[in-house]
Amino acid sequence: MMARVKGGPLSNLAGQWSGEPMFLEWMRSINQPANTPRDAAEFIRARCCIESRAQLDHSAEAKARFDRYVRGPYSKYRSAAMRA
Repeated sequence: MMARVKGGPLSNLAGQWSGEPMFLEWMRSINQPANTPRDAAEFIRARCCIESRAQLDHSAEAKARFDRYVRGPYSKYRSAAMRA
């Protein structure tokens, strides 16, 4: 079992986004099942190959995956939605 790590700014962002209806909408738009914040949290953990979102703040590999597979695409989706 891995030691518990404390979350920081990235894990807080991931937690915030998991609760946003627009994040769930984005997930559905990329064909990911998303009905609850729990679904969103599981998606983030799976995409980033982590067991806890707190690991985003402690692993360069997890942060890179978060940026590539979550933050970048979701940020583009949000920007497009705001312009529409």
